[in-house]
Parts: sequence; structure tokens; C-alpha cells
Amino acid sequence: MTATIDIPGYKILRQLGRGGMATVYLAVQALVEREVALKVMAPQLGADPSFGERFLREARIAARLRHPHIVAVIEVGVHGDYHYAAMEYIDGGPILREDGDSVSLGAALRAVREIALALDYAHGKGVVHRDVKPDNIFLREDGSAVLGDFGIARAVDATGAVTRTGAVVGTPIYMSPEQLRGKSVDGRSDLYSLGVVFHQLLLGRPPYVAEDALALGIMHMTSPLPQLPGALSQAQPLLSRLLAKEPDDRYQNGSEVAQAVQRLEAELRDEGLTPTERLSPLAIDIDAGDDGPGIGSADGLDMDQGRRPEPRFGEMAEAVNERWRITPRPPSRLARRRRRWLLPLALLLLIAAGGGWYYRAQWWPQ
Repeated sequence: MTATIDIPGYKILRQLGRGGMATVYLAVQALVEREVALKVMAPQLGADPSFGERFLREARIAARLRHPHIVAVIEVGVHGDYHYAAMEYIDGGPILREDGDSVSLGAALRAVREIALALDYAHGKGVVHRDVKPDNIFLREDGSAVLGDFGIARAVDATGAVTRTGAVVGTPIYMSPEQLRGKSVDGRSDLYSLGVVFHQLLLGRPPYVAEDALALGIMHMTSPLPQLPGALSQAQPLLSRLLAKEPDDRYQNGSEVAQAVQRLEAELRDEGLTPTERLSPLAIDIDAGDDGPGIGSADGLDMDQGRRPEPRFGEMAEAVNERWRITPRPPSRLARRRRRWLLPLALLLLIAAGGGWYYRAQWWPQ
């Protein structure tokens, strides 16, 4: 796809981003003369006869979500070989702009509160996002956060759980343990992902980083909850509950998360604290030591937060290293002993996932 593509009713101004499945343009909707983000799907997707039906189904799901903190879908359509969606253009850009970027505690709390409200609304409509990550969170000029890309969301049945199982859908760094297992998920999985985002907003890195996808999945399922440094310790209870391994131990809905954030914000104000300083991730010792995961140093993180296609799960080992340039250290004796039981655990996880994990490519990648 090139910038010369023509979609009737839209004047394309420039390219905003590109992935393996779509290109996003800044465009003007001619009829009403407003700027939009125009997501145009790659034409080769049309080779799949069922793609158009799936695309329109997902677009309808996203279009029915109307909330101040959700990117609005304005129009969807098909022109020739191209399927497209016109969406609200968020002028403030992504919440994290640079490699290793972080935000202040105050800004992180605000974003978590607002995205939690967006998720609460979506879950109430029967929609689980399943790909909550910084790439999908944008800021308006007034600093408010909005959640986009409901393109891999699935409608939830009457039981409150996504019925399709055996497929892992999302970005593994931000996945919940149950999502990594390929199990059915509900809104609490999104809240776990929001906890991963919260950690990254504060420290410039996700809580779990590993040398390959399998190790990353095991860490999400078994590793101790990450502990925030002293300067951020008041946010620890919030983070720990968001990142609880079991869904029943987490907040049960986005409204509970928003209320917990509001209480913490009030406590900080009452104590006369102004949580506006960023805590540099490079100033934090994140070496887990022999008692931790033992995956190496993350100094000089190279975080390509992704205007590229997300890899399939079979390619994840290379992709994890590429995104989070990790230099492994020599394993300790404890780490070597740990590997003896990690192998059977890994085999059990593969069996539980139906013979292997499968990462399905996003229909609407950023």
C-alpha cells in the first residue's frame, strides 16, 4: 500500500503508521471536513473469502462502543480490494512515545483510572478487548487517555466468558496467565493486562521480560509479583491486585479499579504528595538475583512498541529478544536447578493449550 491509495470520501494527508495487516493514514472526511485516522487493511487479506465478513463483524462490535475513553469508529467500508475503517483521530499521540519512556505516578494513575472506566463500559456491552497495551492507549491534548483497537475483541456470551478457546490472541508481553494458556477469558483478563501497562508506565518496562516466549509465559503464570521501588510503594497494592495470577483474586471489574485509583489519588493528596516526578527506569536495579527469574539485565532497553506486525507465536522467541534487547547472564546454580522442573512444566502448559500455543494475527493492528 502506498500513500496514493484512493478511498472515496476521504482525502489522505499522510501516513501515521504501518503494520503487516494495515496502514493508518491521517485523512480528511470530505463531507464534514474533519480529520480522521483511516485504517486501510492490506489488500491481500481479501484473498481469504471469509475475511470481509469477519472484518465487518469486528467493525460493528467496535462501532457500538461509545465512551469518552474509547476511540470512536466513525465508518467502515470496502473499496475495491481494500477494507477500511475511519476512526476518531487522537491528536495527543500514544501514551508512550519513546523507547524506555515512562510517566509520572500521577499521570499513570489517571490513565489507569480512565482506561479502567473504558473497559468497564466495554465489558458491560459484552466485549473483551484482549490486547490492552501502551500501543493501543492514546492521549488527547487535555491529557485524558483513550483506548483504541478493539479489532481482536470478541463478543462475550451470556456466561461472561469468551467461548472460543485454544487460541492465544493478543500481545504475549501483556497477556494474562489464563489468556496465555488459551483458556476462555473475561474482562478480568483485560484488567491484568492493564496492570502490566501500569507497571510499564511507571518504570519504562513491563514486569516480566524473558529470553523467549515460553519463558515469558511461565513467568506470567508462576513468578512472584513484581515489587515497586520505595518511591512508588504506595501504588503496590493496586499493582499487585491487578497482576494477581488468578482472576478471582483481581479486581472483578473496571469500576472497582477506578475506585481504587481514586482512593489512592485522594491519599496522596491528603499526604501533601504531588506525584508528578518520573522515576527513571535506568536508576532502578531490576536484576532479580539468584532468587528471581534470572533472565539477565535490561539496561538500555530497546523497546520497539510496534508499528510492525505482531509475530505469530512460533516466531515469538526472536521477537521478544528483538523488542527488549536482553543480554542473558550466566545462569546461577539455583537457576540451573529451576530449569530441571521448568521443562516438565512447559510440557504441561503446551498440552493444556491444546498441543501448542497459537498467536492469531490481529485484524486491526496498529
